[in-house]
Amino acid sequence: MDSRQAEQELAVIKTIMEDSRKIGIDKGVHYIFWGVLVTAALIVNYIFLVMGISGPYIGMLWLVLMIGGWVVSAIIGRKENKARKVKTFAGKILSAIWIGAGVSMMMLGFIGIVTHAYNPIFVCPLIATVLGAAYFASGIVQSQNWVRNLSFGWWAGAILMFIFPGFHSLLVFAFMMVALQTVPGIILYRQWKRYESAPAQYV
Repeated sequence: MDSRQAEQELAVIKTIMEDSRKIGIDKGVHYIFWGVLVTAALIVNYIFLVMGISGPYIGMLWLVLMIGGWVVSAIIGRKENKARKVKTFAGKILSAIWIGAGVSMMMLGFIGIVTHAYNPIFVCPLIATVLGAAYFASGIVQSQNWVRNLSFGWWAGAILMFIFPGFHSLLVFAFMMVALQTVPGIILYRQWKRYESAPAQYV
C-alpha cells in the first residue's frame, strides 16, 4: 500500500515537472505588452507632474490604460489557451499567480489611493514589491532560475524607492519595467521561437 502510494506521488510530481518544462517555454507576450504599456503610462504621468497637471486627469489616464490592458491581456490569454489546447496544472498555477498579483496591484494603485490609505508617492515601490513576489513564484513554477532572480531586482528597486520617495520614482519604475519586464519578455519570446523551430530539444 505504501509502495503504491509512493509511486502515485512520484507520478504526480513527475507530471508537474513535465508541465513546468512545457510552460517554461513562455511566449513572453504578456511581459512585453504590460512592460510597454506601463512604461508609457509612467512617462506620461511624469510629464503631467512636471507640467503641473494632476488630480483626476492622472487617475483617468491609469484607469483607462489598466482596463484596456486587462481586456487586451484577456484576449491574448484566450488565444494562447486555444493554441495550447491542453491546460496544464502548472499552467493553472502560473495563471493564478499573475491574476492574483494583477488584482493586488490594481487594489494598491486605485483603492489604496482613493481611500487615502497611504501617500500616492509609495504606489511604485508597493507594486514593485508585489511584482517581486510574482516573479519569484513564477520563476520556480517555470523552472527558470533567471526569471526567479528578477525578483531581487524588483525588491531592490522597491527598497530604493521606499528610502528615497518622490515623483522621480516614476522614472525609476519606468526603467525597471523596461529592464525587468520588457527585456525579459523579449528573451522569453526568442526562447519560444527557438522552441517552435526545434521542440525536441526541450522535451
